[in-house]
Amino acid sequence: MEKIKTHLLARVCWLAFGAVMAAIRVVDGIKTGSTGMTVTGIGWLLLGVLWFLSPLIIGKKKSDMAQQQRQAALGSDNLRNKLLFTAGGCVIVGMVLRYGFGN
Repeated sequence: MEKIKTHLLARVCWLAFGAVMAAIRVVDGIKTGSTGMTVTGIGWLLLGVLWFLSPLIIGKKKSDMAQQQRQAALGSDNLRNKLLFTAGGCVIVGMVLRYGFGN
């Protein structure tokens, strides 16, 4: 539990950014009946969760930043990798549905 307190402001900001992006996409997707927009919104939400687990720390020297990110990361590498690929897949599939098939 102590680890979650490190860089808590950065974690909350990145989670909020992903949640806002997701909410915009999901609401637009529901209003227009666009499956692609809804799937993209789910991807953004998953990205927000991923960024909460492993926040980007800005303002440090590049060599220190990578070490601090590793130390601040929550959860296993396997979990974060699965979240990354699932979120990326949702965003890509959503874009293909929206722009490729007009849905």
